[in-house]
Amino acid sequence: MNIEEAKELVDNSKFYGKTSSVIKAEVRDIIDQLNQPKPEVPQCVADWIEECKEEDLTLKGLFSNSDMPAKIFDWIFGSDENCRLMAEAWINGYTVEKEKLYTVDLPNGQPLVRGINTLYFSQNLATENVKLTESEIRKDFEWAWQFAEEVTE
Repeated sequence: MNIEEAKELVDNSKFYGKTSSVIKAEVRDIIDQLNQPKPEVPQCVADWIEECKEEDLTLKGLFSNSDMPAKIFDWIFGSDENCRLMAEAWINGYTVEKEKLYTVDLPNGQPLVRGINTLYFSQNLATENVKLTESEIRKDFEWAWQFAEEVTE
């Protein structure tokens, strides 16, 4: 429910003859139904949350799991804000940050493209699989990062 729907529900509610505490309780119930924006987290954090939920961990277990990957640990404990976002994502759900996409063209015009299980430089200058994430590029072609250009859509 959005704010306008909540206002309409309050306006259409019949409060006649009810005590103020009952009215407050009904309004609070309506407020509780409002859709709150969900925190946005990186894909690796979303994957970690899902893995921990599959293991039936608690919020405390999420933060203290000894199997936590270093990348997740660094993200969570890198700032108080990220700690808060992680807890909020665990409790209320989350959305996943859309990773920036890049194209990599060598000076000779060859694009770096995504194959079935690998990346490679193509002779086909009109190929379509050229939008890649930073991690995909850096994984096997760190040296090519200097030629990366962010995709603007």
